[in-house]
Amino acid sequence: MFIGIKMSDNIPTKEDFVRENIDLDRSKGWELISASAIMNKEFQRSGAKFEIVQSYLHAIDILSNSSYNQDFKIVSFRSVWVPFLFLCRQAVELSLKNALELTNIEIKGPTHNIKKLWTKFVKENKSYILEEEQCFIKRISVLVEVLDYLDNDGLHFRYSTSNSNDLYRENPYLINPKRFSDEVHGMALALNCIDISLFNR
Repeated sequence: MFIGIKMSDNIPTKEDFVRENIDLDRSKGWELISASAIMNKEFQRSGAKFEIVQSYLHAIDILSNSSYNQDFKIVSFRSVWVPFLFLCRQAVELSLKNALELTNIEIKGPTHNIKKLWTKFVKENKSYILEEEQCFIKRISVLVEVLDYLDNDGLHFRYSTSNSNDLYRENPYLINPKRFSDEVHGMALALNCIDISLFNR
């Protein structure tokens, strides 16, 4: 059934993949998934929300700065740019949801539509946005528009086709990873560091 597959007869156990006791010696191959999990209980929730965004941002950095020869163009089925865009979009979505929560704005029902989340954030916080922040708001608006154009429902970078079997990527397009990385970082860091003292609604 599985043509050409040759695997070891050593069957791994769950403990070969994950374990719950803490050993920070990385030389043994183990990596701590979530530093917020070892924080005091009072800091865990707030720490975990930003930590996951930071994790996405770190992975975005790694992918956008990965070394490849830009003079040698090749079409590859092993591109990192679909997961890169997924990470960018996910960092933006989570940052928007965090910002809405920080500013005490309720999201009705589950949504992955970042354009709706951003529109709601700007509309509800209009009186708090300073004049000198307008350029930043416009920059974020462009990023949100681009990500919404590429993936308006949070599924385009997770699957190749829709539920009705339509291809998500029928036409080729190029992206600028450095620009995505820079803008997503700026947006995510700003939205996760809002002065919450203003928002006693």
